[in-house]
Amino acid sequence: MFDAMPEARRLLASGPPAATPQVPDDHRLLSAGHEACEILTRAGVPYMVGGGVAVWAYGRRRCTKDIDLFLPPKIPFVAMDALGKHGFHTRDTDASWLYKAFKYGVLIDLIVWTTGNVRLDAETFARTRVHEIDGRLFTLMGPEDVLFRKILSHREERRDWYDGLSMLSGPPIPFDWAYFLGRIRPEHARRTLSFALYAQADLGVEAVPGWVVASLLKDVPLGA
Repeated sequence: MFDAMPEARRLLASGPPAATPQVPDDHRLLSAGHEACEILTRAGVPYMVGGGVAVWAYGRRRCTKDIDLFLPPKIPFVAMDALGKHGFHTRDTDASWLYKAFKYGVLIDLIVWTTGNVRLDAETFARTRVHEIDGRLFTLMGPEDVLFRKILSHREERRDWYDGLSMLSGPPIPFDWAYFLGRIRPEHARRTLSFALYAQADLGVEAVPGWVVASLLKDVPLGA
C-alpha cells in the first residue's frame, strides 16, 4: 500500500515564523485538523489521527495544542505538498520523525515514528477507527496503538500515562489485549509492565487483565 505512493516534488509553501502558535480553542483545532484530513484523503495519502485528539475519543478531554497525524515513513513530503497546495504552511524539521503544517494558527504535526523507534505498519492502519468528535468524523489510530505510544512517550514534562489511565478508566472501549501484547518488543516490556501494574494499583486490578500482566512478567528478567 505505502510503496504505491508517488514521489513528492517537495514544492513546499514557505512556513510562518518559528514561534509555536498559542493553544487554539477546540473548534479551531478540530476545524483545521478535519480540513487537513480531508485534503490527505482526496490526495490518497494514508494517515491516522493520534495524540491528544485520539485520547479525547478514547479517554479524557484535556487541553491539546496541536493535531498529530501519523503517516507512513516514505510519504511525509507527499502529504506536505498536498497540504501546501491548499493554504497550509509546511515545514521540514531537524528531526527525521517529525514534519509540520500550520493553518488558522493551528499546528499539525506530521509524524512518521515515535519514541522507542515505533513505526507504522499495515496492521496499524488496518485497525484504525472512525470516530465522531464534536460533529466531525476522524480516522483515529486504534486504542491499542495509542496506549502503547503513550506508555513509551511518558516523561517528567509530559503526562502520557495519565492519558493512558483515562483510556482504561472511562466507559469500556473495545480493546484487543492480544494485539497490544503483539506490539511490544523485548526492549519495551519492562516499561509496559510498569504501566500495567500502575494502572492496576490506581484503577483496580480489573483495569488490565491479569493474564496480560502475567505475559509481560515472562518477558521481563528480574535479575539477581
